Amino acid sequence: YELNQQLKQGLAAMPHVTLHTPMSQDLSAGIVCLEVAGLAPRTVVEKLRQRNIVGSVTPYAAKYVRLAPSLVNSSEEIEMTLREIKNLRT
Repeated sequence: YELNQQLKQGLAAMPHVTLHTPMSQDLSAGIVCLEVAGLAPRTVVEKLRQRNIVGSVTPYAAKYVRLAPSLVNSSEEIEMTLREIKNLRT
């Protein structure tokens, strides 16, 4: 839960990011969904993948970037992901 909270809090602080996953741990699980203003979800995923950050696009009608921190990730990797997303601009 800590890595997901770290990711959600960092994303929520970015004015160009819309976080769609609730902040409450009671209302969210392992997947964090977001949008980056002015960039298609597929573009965001491709840009992150170029930096060895693995994400995906939701398979639903509303397309969002999807990240899923897990046991194999570290706090440092979350910070690196946040830095890369912070630098994504249109």
